Amino acid sequence: MLLIEKYRLKAGCNRLSRGLCRSLAIAMISTAFMGFATVGAAGLDSSEVQAVVTILEELSSETGDTVFYDEEAADEWFLIDDESSKRIPAAGFTRRAWKEAFDQTMTGFIASIPRSELEEMMEEFVNRIGEITNMTPEQKQEAADALRADIGKLDAIRERGAPYQDVVSPYAQRLRKIALEN
Repeated sequence: MLLIEKYRLKAGCNRLSRGLCRSLAIAMISTAFMGFATVGAAGLDSSEVQAVVTILEELSSETGDTVFYDEEAADEWFLIDDESSKRIPAAGFTRRAWKEAFDQTMTGFIASIPRSELEEMMEEFVNRIGEITNMTPEQKQEAADALRADIGKLDAIRERGAPYQDVVSPYAQRLRKIALEN
């Protein structure tokens, strides 16, 4: 379960950029997710990345949702697409192939973001916790401490994404727009 949900910080995302909230949620993935297996870099090619990014851009535009990454995100986007346009199967992805391509694309994207920038985003988010009015000061401090402790989980995601960084980097600006700036 994401720490954001655990501490009901989601309500505070109304004050922050949705992209920032969702993107920072990647740092709070459960340890069970850290063992998630991915296919080698040879399993992801530029045409798959382009298809994933294009589909996400279109779905994000339709729904108004920010693209985020956690263990359930690929399935969530698959269901959203299944209820609307069915772009994912039209692009040749099965549910499993979509999850692999989505996960590899997003971890490659996260690996492409400089660690200092990710740390800066986390710190900004931690600083904004104080603005959430429905939390006690103790809850705010506990949430801030947990967020800071979870920064290390980003390293595991970035390490998993490193083999895909080169193939994903030409699409980083497009991903940044729908994941961080939306």
